[in-house]
Amino acid sequence: MRPQLKWACFALLLCANLKPVLADEFLTLDELSDYTPDPTYDPTQDPLHGFCYGSTPGCYSNGKVTPTNTNPPQIGFTIAPGPQTGNYYVDFLVPINEAGVPGNLSFSFTETQGGASNNQTETATATLVSATPWSGGSLAGYLGISASPSNPLNAWLPYTQAHGDAGATGYYVYQADLGLTKLQPNTGWASGPLLTLGGAVPTASLIVGFLDTGSSDVATANSSAIFISGSPASAPEPGSFVMLGIAVIGLAGLGRMRKV
Repeated sequence: MRPQLKWACFALLLCANLKPVLADEFLTLDELSDYTPDPTYDPTQDPLHGFCYGSTPGCYSNGKVTPTNTNPPQIGFTIAPGPQTGNYYVDFLVPINEAGVPGNLSFSFTETQGGASNNQTETATATLVSATPWSGGSLAGYLGISASPSNPLNAWLPYTQAHGDAGATGYYVYQADLGLTKLQPNTGWASGPLLTLGGAVPTASLIVGFLDTGSSDVATANSSAIFISGSPASAPEPGSFVMLGIAVIGLAGLGRMRKV
């Protein structure tokens, strides 16, 4: 083999065996040998389940949360079985030490295929629920509602501490009220409602939903909360830099060979 070709082949072989470094590997539930149901789940009430769509790669529960590396993501929530109609809330849980000045932070997004007939489009903004952060007990208790599951703090905080924010001690909660809305069953997710965020969310934050059906408040299953594990979309994956560097080395070597 000619010397200059060796450099090119070397670079290509190394790149082929590398992949972008991801903060979390996605698994489906049937791939988890130790998956157990959420401890606060009431089987008489149906939990919500987060999903990703559109330009956001599919995100799947890993038994603790449902992580995504896309920030901002395109997301939604389903209910199983469904459909069910009620007052729909979307909550953003931001680690205390990631919120900066909490009152200055808010999250705007667009809802399509919303409303009671899945035919409405509206914009909404999640704003701070309380200047006192959620740092103990359950999210339902913090919000002053009776919901299933109740979403205890220890369902999510240890994961946040281990995946992006070791110093987290709790969350500031931001909520948007989307009014009367029909949530679809898992298989009908594409019928809406679908949410497109207007900007990036602090890393290690969670996004959850609630549906108030009048007789009960249905919360998001602990393991179905959307977990923001990625940097804003404009930042390349670390693995991309590695592959780029190897390619440059290979081209540099090819150039040197041609000069010999």
